[in-house]
Amino acid sequence: MRAFTHSELAKYDGREGRPGYIGVNGNVYDVSEVPEWEGAEVHGSVVGHDLSDVTYQEAAQKYSPVSKLPLIGKLVD
Repeated sequence: MRAFTHSELAKYDGREGRPGYIGVNGNVYDVSEVPEWEGAEVHGSVVGHDLSDVTYQEAAQKYSPVSKLPLIGKLVD
Protein backbone atom coordinates (compact mmCIF):
# COMPACT_ATOMS: atom_id res chain seq x y z
CA MET A 1 0.00 0.00 0.00
CA ARG A 2 1.36 3.39 -0.98
CA ALA A 3 2.15 6.11 1.57
CA PHE A 4 0.97 9.67 0.75
CA THR A 5 2.08 12.90 2.40
CA HIS A 6 -0.47 15.70 2.58
CA SER A 7 1.31 17.56 -0.23
CA GLU A 8 1.28 14.43 -2.44
CA LEU A 9 -2.41 13.86 -1.72
CA ALA A 10 -3.18 17.42 -2.83
CA LYS A 11 -1.98 16.55 -6.35
CA TYR A 12 -4.84 14.05 -6.72
CA ASP A 13 -7.68 16.56 -6.92
CA GLY A 14 -9.63 14.90 -9.74
CA ARG A 15 -9.11 17.86 -12.06
CA GLU A 16 -7.73 17.93 -15.62
CA GLY A 17 -7.72 14.13 -15.90
CA ARG A 18 -5.94 13.48 -12.59
CA PRO A 19 -7.35 10.81 -10.26
CA GLY A 20 -9.28 12.02 -7.22
CA TYR A 21 -8.16 10.81 -3.79
CA ILE A 22 -9.22 11.76 -0.27
CA GLY A 23 -7.64 11.09 3.11
CA VAL A 24 -9.76 10.00 6.07
CA ASN A 25 -8.42 8.89 9.45
CA GLY A 26 -4.98 8.00 8.10
CA ASN A 27 -6.23 6.15 5.02
CA VAL A 28 -6.32 7.29 1.38
CA TYR A 29 -9.33 6.42 -0.79
CA ASP A 30 -9.87 6.68 -4.54
CA VAL A 31 -13.00 8.66 -5.44
CA SER A 32 -12.18 8.90 -9.17
CA GLU A 33 -14.98 6.61 -10.32
CA VAL A 34 -17.67 7.83 -7.91
CA PRO A 35 -19.96 10.37 -9.61
CA GLU A 36 -21.08 11.84 -6.27
CA TRP A 37 -17.51 12.94 -5.53
CA GLU A 38 -16.88 14.58 -8.90
CA GLY A 39 -16.43 18.29 -8.19
CA ALA A 40 -17.15 17.60 -4.50
CA GLU A 41 -17.14 20.71 -2.35
CA VAL A 42 -18.02 21.42 1.23
CA HIS A 43 -15.76 24.34 2.18
CA GLY A 44 -13.97 24.56 -1.17
CA SER A 45 -12.72 21.47 -2.95
CA VAL A 46 -12.53 18.36 -0.77
CA VAL A 47 -10.94 15.96 -3.25
CA GLY A 48 -7.17 15.89 -2.73
CA HIS A 49 -7.40 16.69 0.99
CA ASP A 50 -7.43 15.03 4.39
CA LEU A 51 -11.07 15.00 5.43
CA SER A 52 -10.64 13.58 8.91
CA ASP A 53 -12.01 16.66 10.63
CA VAL A 54 -15.52 18.11 10.68
CA THR A 55 -15.35 18.79 6.92
CA TYR A 56 -15.46 15.04 6.33
CA GLN A 57 -18.55 14.70 8.47
CA GLU A 58 -20.32 17.17 6.20
CA ALA A 59 -18.99 15.51 3.04
CA ALA A 60 -20.05 12.05 4.24
CA GLN A 61 -23.62 13.24 4.54
CA LYS A 62 -23.60 14.75 1.07
CA TYR A 63 -21.45 12.24 -0.87
CA SER A 64 -20.98 8.46 -0.78
CA PRO A 65 -19.43 7.07 2.46
CA VAL A 66 -15.78 6.00 2.54
CA SER A 67 -16.74 2.46 3.53
CA LYS A 68 -17.72 1.95 -0.11
CA LEU A 69 -14.57 3.51 -1.60
CA PRO A 70 -11.41 1.68 -2.73
CA LEU A 71 -8.66 1.94 -0.09
CA ILE A 72 -5.41 2.67 -1.95
CA GLY A 73 -2.92 3.91 0.64
CA LYS A 74 -1.98 5.44 3.96
CA LEU A 75 -1.68 9.12 4.81
CA VAL A 76 1.59 10.04 6.52
CA ASP A 77 3.00 13.34 7.77
